[in-house]
Amino acid sequence: MNILENILIYLHIISATFYVGGDILFLLFGISIRYIYKNNSLLPGFRALGRIFRIGSWVSIFLLFSTGIFLLIYRWGGIDINMLIKLILFGILIPLKILHDFYTAPKAAMEKPPGFYFKITLFVARVNLLILLLIIFFSMRFVR
Repeated sequence: MNILENILIYLHIISATFYVGGDILFLLFGISIRYIYKNNSLLPGFRALGRIFRIGSWVSIFLLFSTGIFLLIYRWGGIDINMLIKLILFGILIPLKILHDFYTAPKAAMEKPPGFYFKITLFVARVNLLILLLIIFFSMRFVR
């Protein structure tokens, strides 16, 4: 294994960790705001964090895509059923993320009180997290 391959694997893992960890953070933070604290004064901070995380998550997606393609070609040289499922899930994830980040979440942020777009945004975010967790599962199966 050469140094470039190690760097690419490292970037791939760090990007996945940031993206999935950030989504889990948002899920838990959102639950705590809604059900534990019941405090609407925390919502502006939640929205600001979301705008910052959106940039980082798109950088992560770019790094995951670019390092993943290189590693797939260079290291493994082929696609099995686990990788195929992972790639299909990634293909579903991207349009859902675009829908969430650039349509439903901005509309939900303007709703007072939270309504239709808020519920849709939560649903899409949860589906995205589920897809991310499935991608990790099939990645694990692929490298074993």
